[in-house]
Amino acid sequence: MISLNEIDKSLSKEIFISGVQDNSKKIKSGDLFIAIDGDKKNGEEFIGESIESGAIAVVTSNKKIKNSKLTVPIIFDISPRKRLSKISKLFYPNSPEIICAVTGTNGKTSTVDYLYQIWTHLGLEAASIGTLGVKSKTLNCITENTTPGPIELHKMLNKLSLLGVSHLALEVSSHAINQNRIDSIDLHSACFTNLSQDHLDYHKSLKSYSDVKFKLFEELLPTKNASIVCIDSDQGGKFSKKIKSLNRKVFDVGEGAEFINIVSVEEYSNGKKVEILFKNKTYIIFLEVNAHFEVLNILCAAGLAIESGCNYSKVFSSLEFIKPVKGRLEKISTNDSSNIIIDYAHTPDALRHVLESIKKETSGKIVLVFGCGGDRDKSKRILMGGVAQKFCEEIIITNDNPRNEDPSNIANQIIKGCPKAIISLDRFSAIKLGISKIRNQDTLLIAGKGHEELQIIGGQELPFSDHKVVEEILRTTHG
Repeated sequence: MISLNEIDKSLSKEIFISGVQDNSKKIKSGDLFIAIDGDKKNGEEFIGESIESGAIAVVTSNKKIKNSKLTVPIIFDISPRKRLSKISKLFYPNSPEIICAVTGTNGKTSTVDYLYQIWTHLGLEAASIGTLGVKSKTLNCITENTTPGPIELHKMLNKLSLLGVSHLALEVSSHAINQNRIDSIDLHSACFTNLSQDHLDYHKSLKSYSDVKFKLFEELLPTKNASIVCIDSDQGGKFSKKIKSLNRKVFDVGEGAEFINIVSVEEYSNGKKVEILFKNKTYIIFLEVNAHFEVLNILCAAGLAIESGCNYSKVFSSLEFIKPVKGRLEKISTNDSSNIIIDYAHTPDALRHVLESIKKETSGKIVLVFGCGGDRDKSKRILMGGVAQKFCEEIIITNDNPRNEDPSNIANQIIKGCPKAIISLDRFSAIKLGISKIRNQDTLLIAGKGHEELQIIGGQELPFSDHKVVEEILRTTHG
């Protein structure tokens, strides 16, 4: 329990709160309710309900409510979201000693997983939190968001710390930065992978999206702590220069980088042979990945591991043991010489990178099954269609997670970029059709959902796994 006086010095030291909630439906007697303006609902509308359910005090940004005659103490705060982060930490004060944050449009999930693998291989008690959920030696669970809200996040940090986890890789979305979810986390370092169009339904412009990402490095990462930046893109180079202009420590990764300099990347039988230059010494590393962007993600993870205090020679040696991440350029074995790949790519840039990689290794045709999520950035749909048209011989447009949008409208917006595509809205049927079209050295890419095991249609979350569907179709068609 926490005294209200710890939250607001003007309030009695004798009033104690037993918990904190930003959802009135979860309020229990003795809780503090934080009224937050959401995308769809205003928390102030639920203050009365929260008090009826037992809330002992309320935090709000509305001065009129502060001056009202409600029966519980009302705390005014211009930024309830920031206050929620601080209070969440008061209730759950423990956290892993080393927390490395990773942000970027694409590559966050993979980089976080690779960092977790490196630390684990080196014998450290490690964990990761992100799109794939919470992953550790003793605790594994799914999370609702890429970066959980402050209450859930601090509760998880506290639990992991008490379980002995010392090193955490944290995937940080732009929504999480903008909504102050990680404001009260003590970050050891932060990593920028890349930036391209996504979430413009929320951020409205690419500049606004970029500015939110940059806030992680400018405001949330302590001044003395280092950033790892992949400079293998224009945006990466700009981010590096901007952070350096603040007199912050920046360690670059990429071709010509001063920290981890990629000298060459060559194909070999099971992946990539990578030559890097680090501290004027050359290292040859064999990586079990198929795409160049995965090399970048792994080396960003290596940079974070080194910055966390790990011996660089041991870090580089560990990279050969890294395994591919579920749903990221993941190959499904078939009974012939054709290829089926499942990937999470759901932005124009991610889809382009994946298809470029596949194109290099495919002597036959490329068949693509994909869609776009509903209630999300509509402007990227035609762009993704254009990318598909450029690289693929056959395209099947299907449902991703249409949510509350009409699936036909989403498909018709995509097809403007790839007029020769086929529309098959049932994802199972679309995947089955895609598999029927590949022979010999052809490749089928099933994009957009990757590791996901649910499909959101309307208000329903229905069980759906691209992996399981592929396995079922292969089993029934090939015996």
